[in-house]
Amino acid sequence: MKAVDTTFIIDLLRNDKAALIKSIELDKEPITFTTEANVYETVSGIGQKRDHKEKALHELEILLSRLTVLPLDHKAAIKAGQISASLMQQGKMIDDIDCLTAGIILTNGCNTIISRNTKHFERVEGLKAEKY
Repeated sequence: MKAVDTTFIIDLLRNDKAALIKSIELDKEPITFTTEANVYETVSGIGQKRDHKEKALHELEILLSRLTVLPLDHKAAIKAGQISASLMQQGKMIDDIDCLTAGIILTNGCNTIISRNTKHFERVEGLKAEKY
């Protein structure tokens, strides 16, 4: 199973060619996931735009309707905290949102994340990072 990161969602909304090609490939997957952490991060970015916020939010909702959005629950929060602590001990810290994303998808049986920012996710044990 595969999940998509915020970078992928943003690039799809921007009609990035590489993201569009990857989305066609993902359409063959039985389920494609994202997380509420990615929704938060995307909406935060849209909120900083000067123009067309409502249109962008509407387009995001359409895109999200095609994905299974996984919540941050207790189990996922514990896993995300463990990921964060482990990476800090190794001197390889990543953003909190990335730790939350990894914790959420790993606790839901997903082991692959589609992202433009594979460097961060490759540091997470048990998670495969796939670039587009």
